[in-house]
Amino acid sequence: MLRRAEKRCFRYGIIFLCSLFFLLALYSPVYQPSTQKEVMVQGWETNISRNTRNYVLPENTTTVINLHSLCPPSLFLMVIVCSAPANFEQRTAIRDTWASLSDESSKVAFLLGESDNSTVQTKIQEESGAYGDIIQEGFVDSYNNLTIKSVMMLKWVQQSCPDTQFLMKSDDDVYLNLPSLVQALRPVSKRKNLLIGSLICKARPIQDSTNKWYTPQYIFNELFYPNYLSGTGYVMSRDVASKLYKAALDTPIIHLEDVYITGICARAAGVRPMNHYGFFYQRRRISDSCSPRVFTNHRMSPDDLHTAFSYVSNCSTAAPATLRPRSLSGHCH
Repeated sequence: MLRRAEKRCFRYGIIFLCSLFFLLALYSPVYQPSTQKEVMVQGWETNISRNTRNYVLPENTTTVINLHSLCPPSLFLMVIVCSAPANFEQRTAIRDTWASLSDESSKVAFLLGESDNSTVQTKIQEESGAYGDIIQEGFVDSYNNLTIKSVMMLKWVQQSCPDTQFLMKSDDDVYLNLPSLVQALRPVSKRKNLLIGSLICKARPIQDSTNKWYTPQYIFNELFYPNYLSGTGYVMSRDVASKLYKAALDTPIIHLEDVYITGICARAAGVRPMNHYGFFYQRRRISDSCSPRVFTNHRMSPDDLHTAFSYVSNCSTAAPATLRPRSLSGHCH
């Protein structure tokens, strides 16, 4: 009788402990789903449309300042430098340095959005009149709108520069070894499906809302980004520019332009981004700009651009970079 009572107590004890553990698990913050709201990206909150067509307006003319005469039918390389409206000093430094080496086969233009500062906008109009190298599109220019800027670049090329063989997108804090890039592209001038730059692989979306590149799950909910090229500088063949533009029109915007254009839209278009050792998204020694094997150097101030350019006229002869298969790969920087 006593042994039966002990068994019964033991059984009740087990049931009690299991019930207690269940209740603790149910009400413990560790096990409860988080009720904290996901921090939203400014300008791309959940109630804001991310339909690219609403911003690019593919059927309409959206240019505020246009350059119809910049692209002759025989143009080999069009370089579009994405620049903030107020970055006058940076643009001047580029004109005085590496962009001064452009010729009939290569052209350089600056792409801007609109500024809400009337003084800045007036100065942009004057700058355009003086240099004839400004493209301004009708959207608010901000960091979180850089994707719109890059899609506007593709739109402008389709409408105003459709015959260029290659298109390069660059930032205005990049030194570009323009002659070396043109020389490397010549042997592959007929190549299709070319999209090259500094390849970034298996990058995870950053969930820290204080980070510059924060991406919440409501914008992108895959574990990894598709492999993509650093937005500091990448080159594409004419057919790829068209494919990426068409893909973008049907792909919801995310605010990280390089991930979006060369990763997500490239994947949708069936284009594989490739790494080339001549492109760098990190800062290199300024003297490296002398090397024909280095196409881009990032994080360059106006003074740095002038210093880098001074090396060009004193460079020793070296083997130029190529775009042969050995120099192109799926390997990442």
